[in-house]
Amino acid sequence: MEEKGIFKNSFIPWIIKWGRGLNLFGVLLCFGPCLALGIMGYFPPWSAFAAALAIQLPMVMSAYIYEPISYFAVLGIPGSYMAFLSGNISNLRVPASAIAQEAAGVQEGSDEGTIIATIGIAVSTFVNIIILTIGVFAGAWILSKLPPVVTEVLNLLLPALFAALLANNVTKNPKLAIVGIPLGAIMVVLLNSGALSFLGMFTTPVVVMVTVFGTMGAGVVMAKKSDKK
Repeated sequence: MEEKGIFKNSFIPWIIKWGRGLNLFGVLLCFGPCLALGIMGYFPPWSAFAAALAIQLPMVMSAYIYEPISYFAVLGIPGSYMAFLSGNISNLRVPASAIAQEAAGVQEGSDEGTIIATIGIAVSTFVNIIILTIGVFAGAWILSKLPPVVTEVLNLLLPALFAALLANNVTKNPKLAIVGIPLGAIMVVLLNSGALSFLGMFTTPVVVMVTVFGTMGAGVVMAKKSDKK
């Protein structure tokens, strides 16, 4: 009880205070180059600005809604602040968090899981920085020394990672996978066939949101039925 009190009354409020402040500071840094160019007198044509905004805004708005909700269970509060500040959420922070919690044998979404997720994401961030630093200075040289068959296989790393995460989650919750996987497959087929072209720029965001929230809705229904039993 004392540990839970420290977690909820001391740790989480401290995380929210600093996480919120650092993320807002990160937003300001993102606009730094734009502000610097504006001060120097460089402005894009309004037509180009409007066109870019029309392309990016639907995707960004949808991601603003579904990403924090869909990732929260795996990342936790501290992990969410860290992941959205450091980036590479789906292909690095979420896998690091999920694998760390599984290795520690803790339940995702629990207080213990939140602590382990925080450690896993923090370690992945430092490792990421080290690898990026090496890649910046020696990446091109290293890749040039590798045989072509190896460099071609490197393109399969991300699909292999997602496949491993999918297999892991399917084995943990096969009933939910029966709903989520067909739902995602149907939405992808509709997208590739052009059946959703009437949505225009909102096509991809709608596909993602239907898949994410449809699977989450099925999970909520299954959880409620399990609780009743």
